[in-house]
Amino acid sequence: METIKKILEEAESFILATHVNPDADGLASVLAMHLVLKARGRRTLPLIEDTGPDFLDFLHGFGDLVTLEDFSKGSFPVEESVALVFDLSEEARLGEVAPVVKAARERIILDHHAKTGEPLPGVRMVDPRAPATAFLVYRLLRDLGWAIPAETAENLYAGLYSDTGGFRFENTREETFLVAAELVRLGARPAVVGERLMENHPPARFELLRRVLERREILSGGRGVLSYLTLKDFEETGSRPAEADDLATFLRSMRGVEISAMVKELRPGEIGVSLRSRGRINVAELAALEGGGGHPRAAGFRKRGLPVEEVVSLVRKRILASLEARYGG
Repeated sequence: METIKKILEEAESFILATHVNPDADGLASVLAMHLVLKARGRRTLPLIEDTGPDFLDFLHGFGDLVTLEDFSKGSFPVEESVALVFDLSEEARLGEVAPVVKAARERIILDHHAKTGEPLPGVRMVDPRAPATAFLVYRLLRDLGWAIPAETAENLYAGLYSDTGGFRFENTREETFLVAAELVRLGARPAVVGERLMENHPPARFELLRRVLERREILSGGRGVLSYLTLKDFEETGSRPAEADDLATFLRSMRGVEISAMVKELRPGEIGVSLRSRGRINVAELAALEGGGGHPRAAGFRKRGLPVEEVVSLVRKRILASLEARYGG
């Protein structure tokens, strides 16, 4: 921690990044730190691979996000900057942002995922028991003695709320509520965050959900469920893959399901797989077999150069093998 404090207190410019297809925790952590550093007179570059997901546009500082398309390396002192990386530990999960992050003079990594792949080099603040990366950002700011304005507190609350599933996941412990209460005291608005995260879906998401349910494949007598979406689905509904986020969790909510999977074609030649478990099967280990990672109950991986049908077949085999190993044939 002392090393991280020294770096943060002395550096003048920062690159802030999170994983591809950022979720609320990753993006909220980026923007929370961006607001704090900006208020302290530091130069920051909150960099994302592609346009941020619309459902997270309520996060404070969302309009400051810079996409790779708009980024000009010559306009920001990348080699003199410190890269702060949130909600990931592996280079692969940075996507196309990785070269910029690696070009920075130093990297600080804040993450709450268990290590599964080749680690990104840097100074690490990693705690797999933490309920969210936003929790670690709060702890870091508190230990630094830096002020946490209301906007920053609300972003951190959003990350904490999202990654605990509205405080219902197994990673929710007493300290989670204590930090949430402190963030509310500092100005976070629980009703606003809850509504924007849980009741703010665009109409296209419901059309995507209809297609997901129509293609739903029940495996192993109802212990597994699998579905998929293609680029054609996103084009026909006028939506983006980000609008199908967490549909794997929705599939897991069906009674009797132990493991669920959503296969999404993200762009030509690239397919993402989201895995969810009720806890009896460690999907982080399953994802690691395909070069991915995550948590025991929520993980994923990507495949390139394969058709959707082949990835669906691969995921089906992995699920069936996992269920057979756990429950027998």
